[in-house]
Amino acid sequence: MTFLLAASNLLRMIARRVGQVAAWCVVFLILTVVLDVITRRFIVLGSTKLQDLEWHFHAALFLLCLGYAYVEGEHVRIDVLHARFGPKTAAVIELIGATLFLAPFCIIVLSYGWGFVAHSFQLDEGSPSLTGLPHRWIVKSALLVGFATLLIAALSAITGSLATLLGAPPPRSHHDEHQEVGL
Repeated sequence: MTFLLAASNLLRMIARRVGQVAAWCVVFLILTVVLDVITRRFIVLGSTKLQDLEWHFHAALFLLCLGYAYVEGEHVRIDVLHARFGPKTAAVIELIGATLFLAPFCIIVLSYGWGFVAHSFQLDEGSPSLTGLPHRWIVKSALLVGFATLLIAALSAITGSLATLLGAPPPRSHHDEHQEVGL
């Protein structure tokens, strides 16, 4: 049980760190949008590169924060029902969901995504616009990193749920801590 808890905490920490680092994409996204708006509005200079960069940052932000959202309990679920369950029932539901649905889905996306990114890299794919950004495989790689992080988060949930079913206290997310203090 101690091994399961240690593994769950390590995997949770990895997913959390990736999300915390990726969250900085929002700063770059905001700066890019502001620069794009200023150059369009006041300088009358449209830039396809800036527009491409906006969606690259947006995609990276979303994909790289998937695992973070899951380990923090910020993902979509029916909290009304989840709050009514005891720790063991919630652990069984989490274990079934992560084992039968989330982990296999991540594995499928990673197996198909690898070819998707590799093909883009081989072609040195760029923006369909002549003046857009080159090397589209870079942003497509965020798909692999994001779903690998989500798989790590799923494995954390699986090991944490197993530990809870074996008698350990359920793992806590920051979401649970904020609800206790009324945030």
